[in-house]
Amino acid sequence: MIAFLKKTFNISGCEISISPERSVFHQGEEVKCSFNITGGQYEQTADEIIISLEESWTESTGGDPPSSRTVRVDRVASVVDKNTTIKPGETKSYEFSAELPQNCILSDASDSLGWCLVVKIDIPHAKDPKERISIEVIDHREFLAIEDALQSVLKFEKKKSALTKGKRFIPPAVLRSELDCLDIHFNQNGSTTECELVFDLQEKSLLDYFKMIVRQDKVKREIKFKRDQLFDKNFSPDTQEITKIIAEEMKQVLMGAG
Repeated sequence: MIAFLKKTFNISGCEISISPERSVFHQGEEVKCSFNITGGQYEQTADEIIISLEESWTESTGGDPPSSRTVRVDRVASVVDKNTTIKPGETKSYEFSAELPQNCILSDASDSLGWCLVVKIDIPHAKDPKERISIEVIDHREFLAIEDALQSVLKFEKKKSALTKGKRFIPPAVLRSELDCLDIHFNQNGSTTECELVFDLQEKSLLDYFKMIVRQDKVKREIKFKRDQLFDKNFSPDTQEITKIIAEEMKQVLMGAG
């Protein structure tokens, strides 16, 4: 987890302090920050001062042995000043805001990939005139509300799995004779939360076994939640309403399988 709310660094003798509004943001939220530039021992002239919201990830480049590379892309960039002189001891202050995409990637557990705020001061002949501060991007509040209902009320257990791009949940003991696992794929579409539920049913007969072999033992259901179905008037997760909706879908799937 990214714990800091402020980072101070030096570019070509200038001290840069960048302070995000928070260190943790949900997908689709607005990221706001302020930053100060304080002149050092010598007067500096910056052609441009740029701040950007950067997304980064790793991708395979193939080969034997296989290798990978880090890709960094500025999703939003803003030139906050041009042809400005930074005098010794003088402080210049700026602000920046940008909106995270609705279904953007989440921050990497290593804190080095995912999302960063990047400050670049284009000072002629300066070495490495760019620094970044990581921000933690987590799931939409809506996604977390649904996960909360599954775990706290329906007693499913969340489990990491490389076999699905969604979120995997293991059923409570009372359902394990019927259900191997439940995978959920989330998508936020404006104010509507779209969920694809994939029920991986238990094999109870020879026919079920062969269905499993050809991957026909999975039943898919789609649920579209409106915001008022996910949260109460205090904007707290409405776990009872979420549970009722998911439980009805699960009941139909399991009765159909029986």
